[in-house]
Amino acid sequence: MMRDTMAAPGPLSARPGDPEPIPPAIVRQAAQWLVRTTDAPDADTLAACAQWRQQDSRHELAWQRMQGMRGEFRMRDDLPLAPGAAGQTILRYCEQRSRRTALKWSMAGLGVGALSLVAARESFWADGTVLRTATGEQRTVALSDGTSLTLNTDTVVRVHYDAQRRRVDLRSGEMLVATAVDPADRPFSVTTTHALLTPLGTRFVVRHVSADQSLTRVAVLEGRVRVEQPGTDRPALVLQAGEQTDVGPRKMPGAQPLDGNAQAWTQGMLVANRMRLDDFLRELTRYRAGILRCDARVADREVSGAFRIDDTDKTLQVLASVLDLSLRYRTRYWVNVGPV
Repeated sequence: MMRDTMAAPGPLSARPGDPEPIPPAIVRQAAQWLVRTTDAPDADTLAACAQWRQQDSRHELAWQRMQGMRGEFRMRDDLPLAPGAAGQTILRYCEQRSRRTALKWSMAGLGVGALSLVAARESFWADGTVLRTATGEQRTVALSDGTSLTLNTDTVVRVHYDAQRRRVDLRSGEMLVATAVDPADRPFSVTTTHALLTPLGTRFVVRHVSADQSLTRVAVLEGRVRVEQPGTDRPALVLQAGEQTDVGPRKMPGAQPLDGNAQAWTQGMLVANRMRLDDFLRELTRYRAGILRCDARVADREVSGAFRIDDTDKTLQVLASVLDLSLRYRTRYWVNVGPV
């Protein structure tokens, strides 16, 4: 049990190879951002958090470690869970843990179903099972009815199963859904910020494309999916296998040909076909902890090929060799890509 009489903390120890320890003040800030961005944050909060992370490489490192440590938190009655106290709670937990284990925070050790301590009693966690993946992690989960969810990097979903319904809420990230026939004949649906999806015996990919979750992309691999926009008078769209669409508050969904690489990530690949370098690096950042910046002088160079997403450093080296680029590492988590 955690005690209130712990000594005042010093700088948190860095792991071997890290450039410097992380000061407690930055850990407190990361903890507070974790609280503010846990339960369906608005676009302004997400933008402010991203700006804070980019201000200093230590900010990004503290943020990534805080994300990796989520899996260690459990619902505990001896710890304060109110948002106002959460930052100090997490800091004290880190300090206690560092004395035992030298603060070997995991960068991608987030387990399926792990609950965040700081939000365990708030509405996001109150109803349903929460599944998460960390940056760079993919995981397949079999639900009780046989439906399979394959979660891509940095994804959060909430599963609601009861006697009347089966519903999966995609809160952030991307997933591949393979539905199963339910013996109880309960309807199955997937919800996102702006869409209600009803699969009709199918496999499909659904993704929040934009950082503020204002755009949802649905790609149907097998079967059909009915796409609706609750709160609007727009008619439902039924996507067939081989079709996809984007759904947003100001975007009318329309069927488009399926991107043949929509599920490449499930095989551990990122596929590009004459993609701008800055767009490619933006996609690669989804699978890489830290900051990856592209110099405007090389942003329009074209990238083609298939690249592994489980070794982003190697992917960067290949790009540098093929496109005559330089890679400047401020830290292992902050890379600037520019001309030679």
